[in-house]
Amino acid sequence: MTSARANEVTMSTPTALDSVVLLRRSLEALSALGAQFLLGMGANLFGSPEDAAGGARIAAGIVLGLHALVGLGLVVVGIRVLTAARRLDVESTTAVWALAVVVLTFLAGLGTMMTGNDWLSFAMSVGFAVTAALYVRTLLAAARIESRRV
Repeated sequence: MTSARANEVTMSTPTALDSVVLLRRSLEALSALGAQFLLGMGANLFGSPEDAAGGARIAAGIVLGLHALVGLGLVVVGIRVLTAARRLDVESTTAVWALAVVVLTFLAGLGTMMTGNDWLSFAMSVGFAVTAALYVRTLLAAARIESRRV
């Protein structure tokens, strides 16, 4: 077998490391969701930076900016989870749904910032809960594979 053919085989065959990667990516996603939840609660407590004055305005802007950045990070982590799930051929449909919900939740966040609509804020909280459940599912699938290896 030529070295090019050997690389092709190893690139398409899941390895023991792939389940660890999916496990780590799922943990990354859940950790980012936790941070996002806390930042969202903080942003909600501070209110809009436009409605605050002085130091509260600065704090509200920082918390809201971090909330938006973590939201973008969740989209990136969602792509990473999807890639790991597809590589392992485990829960890839779940990872697709999780990424779709993250993107819709991010768009609801943009809509909330632009319109101040409380229903879009509620949609963000629903998106958080659904996404968390989906990433728990990918995490458990990876953990089951790892437990069989040991």
